Amino acid sequence: MNDILPIDNKPRTSKMRKLWTMGAISALILCGLLYAVFKIMPNLVGGTDFSRFKVGEMSALDILRDPPMQPTQSFADASGASTTLAAFRGDVVLVNLWATWCAPCITEMPMLADLQTEFADTDLRVIAVSVDRLDDRAQAKARLAQLSNGALAFYHDPRMAIVYPMKARGFPTSVLYDRDGKELARLAGEAKWNSNEAHALMRAALNEK
Repeated sequence: MNDILPIDNKPRTSKMRKLWTMGAISALILCGLLYAVFKIMPNLVGGTDFSRFKVGEMSALDILRDPPMQPTQSFADASGASTTLAAFRGDVVLVNLWATWCAPCITEMPMLADLQTEFADTDLRVIAVSVDRLDDRAQAKARLAQLSNGALAFYHDPRMAIVYPMKARGFPTSVLYDRDGKELARLAGEAKWNSNEAHALMRAALNEK
């Protein structure tokens, strides 16, 4: 009769435990790396990396990973009639929140007018929304006409109805929306909107599908 040696399962069990432990550690490391990449990778909107436009005169551009929905609240047009940003669907829209008492707003307004003039034959619309008081409507309207040389239409939001939903932290604030009303980028503070960098940003937004 052949002698039957007892089978020792301890080495095999120990090896399996080591392999399982190594696999679990590897999985945790991989998850950590994927999370890190997700956090640092640029926010892609419709396939375009808009963070690459954060250069030069547009260095203060901000691309939010989870931007707020476009406001649905109404504000007034030049005639005093009620309108909303939804009325501009189909166009690329740069909404600029400004006021006559805001020095940086006054400084950048002629440059926003230049931007609108440069892209007059395109679907880009610069929507300058004054947040001046209701009593100052006539003054704000006249000031905009002077600053923009008539290139920008007057819009008024004395109740700041769209300011808070847009999560604007001050004035001026400019938010760029695509044709479907989705935020592409924003910039808080004064900017040189007639610069080459701003033009490149607008062309990318117009070409976005």
